[in-house]
Amino acid sequence: MIQDDFERFRAATRLLVDLDDLILEISRIRNESASRMQIISVAPPARSDEALPDDARALLECIRRIGVQRFRRRDVFRRMARRFKTVAAMVPALDLLEAAGYIRKVDPSEEPGKPGRRRSPAYEVRL
Repeated sequence: MIQDDFERFRAATRLLVDLDDLILEISRIRNESASRMQIISVAPPARSDEALPDDARALLECIRRIGVQRFRRRDVFRRMARRFKTVAAMVPALDLLEAAGYIRKVDPSEEPGKPGRRRSPAYEVRL
């Protein structure tokens, strides 16, 4: 009887040690996964200019040539007037670049107010 109790105790102790090792391994894997997810979320997503349509790619090249951190839609349209006959024809390409994260529309509230006609929308370059 004593021998059986001792063997049961020994088997239970082995199981507890194995369970403890398993818990440590799970914690290590969880920490490793969490650190990988943080690294992935911090790194910017890879963008491919080739995936953009021709109009958006041409607009992006123009923005890069200008080399400014902020620009107005009017200024880009003046440089791209041969490609886009109207501003309305250029807006979808700007919207696509904004959706892809290349540019960001600046709130009109961030711009100083001046009398006269409303200014064309401004964009911030995020290249």
